[in-house]
Amino acid sequence: MAHDQYCDKDDLKAYVGLTGSGQDNNIDNAINAASREIDQLCKRVFFETETTEDKYFNPTEALRIVVPDISKTTSLVVKLDTTDDGTHDTTLVKDTDFYLNPINPPQIATAGGTIYYEPYNELQILSTRSSERFDPTIPKNIKITAFWGFSRVPDAIKQACLLQATRLWKRKDSPFSTYGNPATGTGELFNRFDPDALKLIKGYAKKTL
Repeated sequence: MAHDQYCDKDDLKAYVGLTGSGQDNNIDNAINAASREIDQLCKRVFFETETTEDKYFNPTEALRIVVPDISKTTSLVVKLDTTDDGTHDTTLVKDTDFYLNPINPPQIATAGGTIYYEPYNELQILSTRSSERFDPTIPKNIKITAFWGFSRVPDAIKQACLLQATRLWKRKDSPFSTYGNPATGTGELFNRFDPDALKLIKGYAKKTL
């Protein structure tokens, strides 16, 4: 499974009762498409970047900033440009200068003895411990180096991907937007995201679906 796919090809083949490799390319395409549809609907991604990446932010407040999902605190570095010269000269210390929200992120899963949690999405300056402040007057004031996204795909997202990828894969058998057989009749093929998958991902959306 590619790191940005939300279900495994073998899992989907087992889900639809398929053996052999003749449909592997079609299945991969369906999984990729379903995964990106989920990203678009939820306004976030559910995979973790393979390496740390730098992101820059223009704060609007002195003590708080909302950021994209930070998957874990490993290798997290937060720096400020305090002189407006493009150099991020001040490094903030976690739990001394700032803390991350949510304070107790929900657990996603446990695998191989490792506990995985939902990501962090807010930095809050500890004003009682630190004199550091975000500066809204300085462009790109904040530089954050982190692993971004989710440390593990949530079970609900995986199941939603299975449902939607199956739907997309089956579409090849319904070129005129219908499906069925003589025994069950022919029905209209949905032209939208799978409604059951939508219910599964709704709680993970950053905006109301």
